[in-house]
Amino acid sequence: MTAPATPVRYPLQLPISDWLFIDATMEHHIRSSVDGTVPSELEDRLDMSAATDPDLAALPKVARLGFSVRRAGWAQIPGWPHDAEGFTTWPAPGQTAPVTLAGAQWSLIVHALHHWADVDERLADTETAARSRAIAADVSHRLAAQGWSPGSR
Repeated sequence: MTAPATPVRYPLQLPISDWLFIDATMEHHIRSSVDGTVPSELEDRLDMSAATDPDLAALPKVARLGFSVRRAGWAQIPGWPHDAEGFTTWPAPGQTAPVTLAGAQWSLIVHALHHWADVDERLADTETAARSRAIAADVSHRLAAQGWSPGSR
């Protein structure tokens, strides 16, 4: 019996403001996945080795992987506030933090950013759509330099 392949992990130094945008996007994507309103074409292609929380087993794969993304960010980014008031002074302007995720987690992030950019365009929120696409492009470009491609494990 062979052991399951360990997913490749990719580190990125990100502006925390970008991570907060990613975190909010993941929250929307998780909720929509649970509600059944997000397209499920990604569901069958997901590598779930990064989403190991047994308490979430009843949720759709996209939601479980999305939760693993959010939890990883919370664990890796220092100084994460524990209440709304904390966000009034955090993060400092221009503050960055390293975030290391499995390829499947980054793939979900890029997919969700593009999905919600399309939704924002349809709602005439071009500023948010542009920011979503810019973050997706930056993340994709920098990960590609490390050998990542959409769908990477």
